[in-house]
Formats: sequence, structure tokens, C-alpha cells
Amino acid sequence: MSVSSATTSSNESPLSTFSFPRTGKRGVPQQFPRRLYEMLDSETKLIQSTPDHPKIIAWSDSGTAFRIFDAVEFAASVLPKYFRTRKFSSFQRNLNL
Repeated sequence: MSVSSATTSSNESPLSTFSFPRTGKRGVPQQFPRRLYEMLDSETKLIQSTPDHPKIIAWSDSGTAFRIFDAVEFAASVLPKYFRTRKFSSFQRNLNL
């Protein structure tokens, strides 16, 4: 993975400057890493902006890992917003790309 630009404008998401590897069929970028990043980014921002929002999944303090605080709630309410599954085991299997 590589970053295409070291600087971004205030309106530009870090995701838009990030280049995902083309390891899928016919050189198409993998969708799971992109969706995982979007999910983590969105859910972390939601937690930060809404103090009473339950902390289900979030980036670690270092920003190099993430943590799922409630796997059952994660599978029921967060997974369906970003993926076509409600099964935690399917999500977990995709992490092993």
C-alpha cells in the first residue's frame, strides 16, 4: 500500500489519497480493506461527535489497530451498514486477506 500524496486539503479524506493494492480479480482493488477503513473512520467519528453513542468499534489510541468492544452488537448494528453480512465469523474470515 502506498500514499499518493503527503499533504491533503482540509476537505479531502485520507482515504482519497490512499492507494489500495490491486490484488483482486483482474487487478481490481480489494473492497474489504476500503470498506473496513471507511467503517472504522465513520464509527470513530460518530463516537467522538456523539458522547452517548455506544462504543462498539474504534481505532486504537495509536491508530495502528482497531478494537471491537461488543462483538454481538457489532454484528447486529454496525456490520450491515458497511457489508452484506451480519455474521461476525464472515467479517473475521475477511480479516485474513
